[in-house]
Amino acid sequence: MPRSVTVGGLVYFEGFLMNGIRHRADIDKCILSFSHDRHPSRKKADATAIAKAEREIASGKKGISHLILRAADDPIDRLKFLFLINGIPVMCYALGNLLTSSLKKIVIVGSEEVERVANAFLETVGTQGKDISFVQEDPDKLNLFNTMQLGQSRLDLEPDELVLFQPGDLPFMFDIEKILQDDDIRNHNLILWLNSRQMMFPNYKEDPESEFVQRNYHYRALCEETNELHEVKEPNVYPINLSAVDPGIIDHLHSTRKDGNVVKAGIRQIMSMPSRVFKLLPVMAYHALHFRSDLKQFRKQDKYQFGMHRDNFHRAVSILLDTEFTTKFHSDPAFVSDVDALEDWEDFEALSHYAETQYGEEGLTRIHPFGEELLSFREKAMPGLKASIGMYEDFPAYINSVYQSLKMEYMPFPDGNQYVPSAHNSEKGKHALSWYSKKCDALTVESRLSLEKIHGNQ
Repeated sequence: MPRSVTVGGLVYFEGFLMNGIRHRADIDKCILSFSHDRHPSRKKADATAIAKAEREIASGKKGISHLILRAADDPIDRLKFLFLINGIPVMCYALGNLLTSSLKKIVIVGSEEVERVANAFLETVGTQGKDISFVQEDPDKLNLFNTMQLGQSRLDLEPDELVLFQPGDLPFMFDIEKILQDDDIRNHNLILWLNSRQMMFPNYKEDPESEFVQRNYHYRALCEETNELHEVKEPNVYPINLSAVDPGIIDHLHSTRKDGNVVKAGIRQIMSMPSRVFKLLPVMAYHALHFRSDLKQFRKQDKYQFGMHRDNFHRAVSILLDTEFTTKFHSDPAFVSDVDALEDWEDFEALSHYAETQYGEEGLTRIHPFGEELLSFREKAMPGLKASIGMYEDFPAYINSVYQSLKMEYMPFPDGNQYVPSAHNSEKGKHALSWYSKKCDALTVESRLSLEKIHGNQ
């Protein structure tokens, strides 16, 4: 029997879709987005990035972000997915993660340069048996909604099939089978894998340097079943049924997800759907009566921009979207470690630097399960790409100029050639190296045991 929950006199049954359909048990298709919106000019883009970083510095935030933003008038497209980590494009790490998964079909959305890099990468490392296609982004419609539509147009989806939508700036998120094989796939049309600070960095209070990914957590989730408070950050991956969830709503909420604006966006969305307001009243009444007082049991003084009881949040969003929705917490820092800012890029550049310092030239293979193929691509294909893509002609000089334009106080390549980690990256880098090397080792062992099991059954 499904678990029933009563809120404001209304009974909700969890575990069944509103339309009674049960999905297939896994996800084998993915839309991988290497597309991003653009500012009208470099001047406006830099002003936006600098202003955000200055606000974070002034307010004493732990995670400072000098954002990597595109601009329509850039002579070299400042597209974060094209940035190099250890001489290899960010997008190749992300694509490599999917090539090692159980996915069968992948649609890539991106620019002409993205297509050029993707073709060179796949020609070098192979498709690993995947069906991979490319669709070019529309420069006049650079938004999440259109990216989803472009990707969906290349996929032969069943009416109630979930697809993985993933941005391509998660270079070390290689452990994705838990997303693709999740038990909740069968009974939900949208699953958000939320980034929980407490689960990813359980010792961050006792050992602050162990929190090797610095982020600002604006949201709170109270889990009544486990009596826990979680500081959470918005998700980066979306298992979604595109036939059941309005991509327009997802795009609207996604574009306003930063700095608490998602709350106002959600309220506006609700008010535009009068038929759903009545259903939401008991949920919101429960929230108004209980959340703040329940939160004080954990923290009497807590500055946050949005928070809810987790179960109540599930019910509210399910009503808003008129479909079954749930969230998942995870313990993997790679899920939150996207490359949105120069600080994020440098975290990974420092990580690869420390790996080479400790393990030699093959250091990448100790922290990334697709490391051998990535290094092979760097050796065989990058020389040709350096001759055809402006950013790669002299990447150290390019990245130094980006640091200068955003008024950073130092240069990552001070001699114009050799990367030198900044002082604040030292301890974080050591913790990151330890975590990723252990994770990579564990996956290697797991993969070997799986192969032995398969061969043993034959």
